[in-house]
Amino acid sequence: MKLQWFTTAALLLTEGDRSIAFDPFLGLPPGKRWPALDRGTFSDAAAVFVTHGHFDHILELPALCAGSNAPIYATAAPCGTLRKHGVAPDRLRRIRPGETVAVGPFSITAFQGRHCKFDGPLIRQTVPRLCRHPLGAARLLRYAAAYPEKGEILFYQVTAGGRRIQVMGSLGLDPAVDYPTGADALILPYQGRSDLAEYGWPLVARLRPKAVYLDHYDNSFPPLTAAIDPQPFIDRLTARGIPCRALEPFSTIEL
Repeated sequence: MKLQWFTTAALLLTEGDRSIAFDPFLGLPPGKRWPALDRGTFSDAAAVFVTHGHFDHILELPALCAGSNAPIYATAAPCGTLRKHGVAPDRLRRIRPGETVAVGPFSITAFQGRHCKFDGPLIRQTVPRLCRHPLGAARLLRYAAAYPEKGEILFYQVTAGGRRIQVMGSLGLDPAVDYPTGADALILPYQGRSDLAEYGWPLVARLRPKAVYLDHYDNSFPPLTAAIDPQPFIDRLTARGIPCRALEPFSTIEL
């Protein structure tokens, strides 16, 4: 199975000649940060899976999947948002925690997840950046209001080619869910806290993956975001015998 990361939490998993996409998004402003990867970037995907409805996961989905009739699997909130922004209702497929979808060689199971809990130090670091860029901050606030997640966070497990891959869209797990453990790879979004190395470790310890790959650590929508140094977390996991690496934007790796 091949994995390609674009930016934020945008992923493409490929097995043979079939691909599935997760959370297509290429940064802000829409369609301009990576002009070579604009409309139709994910059009070859056989299906699209949404982890939650925040703007940095679905804002560009209609443009990035232009020319495709592939189904889009999401919970109720992002389905409603995507309909409002012009996605044809017949492309949208409601998916709920506990459901499994088959797409070619892929079997995709959804589990209830949780969003990362922002902490005070991170908020105090972010507010000055927003104040220095009021127009950008106002734009982000409009996006945040127009793209709610309403507590609907999904954690996906993908099986194909004898491999199990787990995909998180935000850095949180539901304490009541019995997640499968020992996956071949966990894709972990490294963003949303000032203490990420400490905050992320219990999640990895709970899931016990064979390897961890980090995404979402990039600065995709300033001034709200900042680039995160993933090395402290990589060192922490490596010291505990868990291979960990930060994915490179637009690179493809073999899982």
